[in-house]
Amino acid sequence: MEAAAADAVRAHACLPGTALSTAGQLPEGAAAVLEPLPGGACPALDRIGGSLCSIQQELGHEHLPASCRHFPRVALLEADATRVTLSHFCPTAAWMLFAPDAGKLAIVRDAAGIADRREHDGFDARQTIPPLLRPGVAMDAETCRLWEQHVIGALDSAGQMPEETLASVAFTTDEIRNWTAGQGALESHARTALAAAAEPRGPGGRWHMTLPGASRLFVLAAASVQPGLVRPELPDGAEAGDPVWVKPRWADHAAPIRRYLAARAFGAWSAYLGEGLRTQVAMLAVALAAVRIEAVRETARALRPLDAALLHAAIRSADLLLHHLSDAPGLVRSLADVERGPASAFLDAIGLEAAA
Repeated sequence: MEAAAADAVRAHACLPGTALSTAGQLPEGAAAVLEPLPGGACPALDRIGGSLCSIQQELGHEHLPASCRHFPRVALLEADATRVTLSHFCPTAAWMLFAPDAGKLAIVRDAAGIADRREHDGFDARQTIPPLLRPGVAMDAETCRLWEQHVIGALDSAGQMPEETLASVAFTTDEIRNWTAGQGALESHARTALAAAAEPRGPGGRWHMTLPGASRLFVLAAASVQPGLVRPELPDGAEAGDPVWVKPRWADHAAPIRRYLAARAFGAWSAYLGEGLRTQVAMLAVALAAVRIEAVRETARALRPLDAALLHAAIRSADLLLHHLSDAPGLVRSLADVERGPASAFLDAIGLEAAA
């Protein structure tokens, strides 16, 4: 809690005195921390009053700690727009991925609850150049939007496994990033490549992510967790548990997994932190790998095959790691090598293999 929020809570006695702690090393900018209750619940949770926040009820939204005011929103501030996605560590946001009547995914302009807020805290890219196409080559804003819309649309395609969609996106991405100035405007080149990608194709190769590939990407994400925070480990017995508990049910849950990846593709900070479009695809592969490994962990704990409840928990853990624990610049730097080499090496680097 920042100083103003902590002072207001103390002045109005909204919480027991033991709820605010000033012991030990506090996070940067904090005057106190809210000490969780035994079991992990927030001391401001008013279960009797309808499981609402007592601080928000008594003092108003503006007196919440900054983290509570912004969560679960994840914002990217650009010169022409503030782009907001959600952290799926939030249980409600995660369950939205499973809605049977979700409809088509769409980028919503002037969204309620977003456009009417005075503040958005996030990655500030308002004073920098557009994202890179590949190392040393910047894109224009329109091409950035076209590529992002294509990725979201591809991930919204019913009947495809997320790995197959990711491989298709990777191939299209390389078509765009291979542009040279002699081919005319980048935007025109991108539109041609995206139109070709939208054309129906014959049976293609089936792609999957191996458990070793998923484990490697998960370890990269875990290694980026900053000192002082708990780094998740690979679950014990993954080699035995994955083929029994996860893989047989993975296809049943393709839709919520694809929607989760689409949410990760929108307003991605990696667009500005990385050296090109391949890095953005690699970050989606890391997200997919994190869900896969956390699904192995959840099914091993429950000793039952993957179902919606266990996948929900796995997605929450994946986003806890990727949005809240990992150091985004450090994780992106660890993926820098994907920007070099042929397309075949790129797919291998992001853990994808063609099925025999």
